[in-house]
Amino acid sequence: MTSRAVAGHRRKPAEQRKAEIVAVAAELALANGLEALTLRRVAEALGVFPGLVNHYFPAVDELVAAAFADVAEAELRDVFELVEVAGPPLAQMRALIGQLVSEEQDKVSLLWLDAWHTARRRPALHVEVSRLMEAWRDRVVEVIERGRDGGVFRVDDPAASATMIMAAIDGMSVQAAMRASLDYSVVRRWVVSTAERELGLPPGALAG
Repeated sequence: MTSRAVAGHRRKPAEQRKAEIVAVAAELALANGLEALTLRRVAEALGVFPGLVNHYFPAVDELVAAAFADVAEAELRDVFELVEVAGPPLAQMRALIGQLVSEEQDKVSLLWLDAWHTARRRPALHVEVSRLMEAWRDRVVEVIERGRDGGVFRVDDPAASATMIMAAIDGMSVQAAMRASLDYSVVRRWVVSTAERELGLPPGALAG
């Protein structure tokens, strides 16, 4: 049973029970991947009958989408809580790269890679992946626009620059999936140089 699971058959408020199901599904997805997620496995982890999970999620596709969204939204929230208190836009961009180019993010990075692949066959997941990619881009655009307005970043199209920076970071997901060990110093230099180029910064401005 997972650490977030609460066993038992006692009746709970609907929203509480649904949130509990999603939380356990999210843990299983992080541990085993989205394709391994089933209504029965979630029910077993919760210690309830599969019919209870099916009541809230009649289709496994809906549960897969909800599990991914739970993890991805938490990542977005946690990362930008740290970014927002990092200081001015230059420091915020350093903090963003530092948070995402990290061994601590490997499991989430792999889940994103899994979601990109799986979303081709699961429409509900495709909707959530697209929504959260846009949410990430929008938050990065906010940082870039603050830096541009403050005269720190020289950017003509903040949305395009945000897309390029996130594409460089997302490339790490593939590296994390295909290599037993990842040299984060190499990946970080690549991401940093991409961000500096997109933001019109001199080399080394985002290092450290």
